[in-house]
Amino acid sequence: MTATIEALLAEAQIPVSTPRRFDVAAALRRLAADASRRTPTVEIARAAQAGQRLGVVCRWVLNEPDAAEHVERIAEGPDRGPLTGEEMDVEGALVFACLLYLTGHPESAQFWWQLAAGAGSRAAAYCLHLHHLSMGESRGAWHWFH
Repeated sequence: MTATIEALLAEAQIPVSTPRRFDVAAALRRLAADASRRTPTVEIARAAQAGQRLGVVCRWVLNEPDAAEHVERIAEGPDRGPLTGEEMDVEGALVFACLLYLTGHPESAQFWWQLAAGAGSRAAAYCLHLHHLSMGESRGAWHWFH
């Protein structure tokens, strides 16, 4: 009653069925159905909304009647060296930051918003709040909101 190794291996083989073809269209339909049933998390929805609001605020700032004059003052700068606190155009820093943000330079915009917010611009602080919210950084957003 001793079975040989060959006999045991022959019985242990897994039957191979004919391979099924992968239906790409059906797989895409399943993925679309799964995606439609899922709703974004509260954090993702809040970040998306903050990004949209930031874009609106930046467009609003750039559409102000004297926005170009403020940016021109920053571009010219003083003739004798670095700006003092009284000479700095805080509104120009805000306008320039919004311009940078809308043209795809959020890191540079963040620097100019911080400069303007540090000089007392509440609009720049709100832009920083929205910027941090849009990136999911609630601690930074909270800081600039308060």
